[in-house]
Amino acid sequence: MYNSRITMVETLFQRDIKIKRVTTLGYSAAQALNDPVRIKILEILSHVQMCAEEITKTLGSSGYKKATTTIRHHLDTLKSAGLIQATKMVEVRGAVMKYYSPTLRAFSYDMPDLEKHVKLVDDTGTKMFKILKSVLEDKKFIAAFVGKDACGQCKGDHYKEYAALEIVSAALAKAMDRKEYAELIIGKEQPKK
Repeated sequence: MYNSRITMVETLFQRDIKIKRVTTLGYSAAQALNDPVRIKILEILSHVQMCAEEITKTLGSSGYKKATTTIRHHLDTLKSAGLIQATKMVEVRGAVMKYYSPTLRAFSYDMPDLEKHVKLVDDTGTKMFKILKSVLEDKKFIAAFVGKDACGQCKGDHYKEYAALEIVSAALAKAMDRKEYAELIIGKEQPKK
């Protein structure tokens, strides 16, 4: 019940929160990632395509003791969410064995301390803004969203924002798929000092 005698309100705590990361996931993908075993499966598959039996064995050696039927369930969940795809099917003693690869790069690390890299984050943010601006100002991109409803709370076009971020995410994945990127990560080409 509302108490009319309480007239004075004192704010005990308040602070502005800035967005630190952007992840564009639909509901089913977010739900599928709500399991540490599934994230570990995605991490394993990012190195090599595997079948359920191989994933079970690899997980077992990492401390995740699960039955193959449980792993198949996890694979079905990841596949339904669009996070993995079957890449190969082979016949082994009359049975069909499916191999999978991820469509999403997942990492199971703790968040790094980005405070040590403020300038790099700021500089990269400036470059990313220019990329986002070019996507949002692209004539074909703009035409694709004519007539879409704006947000009821802020009048912003969040679907357009989401689509632009998906384009940038897909472009980042494409860049990470390049041979030159792999060489940078593996260390075959070290930066000049």
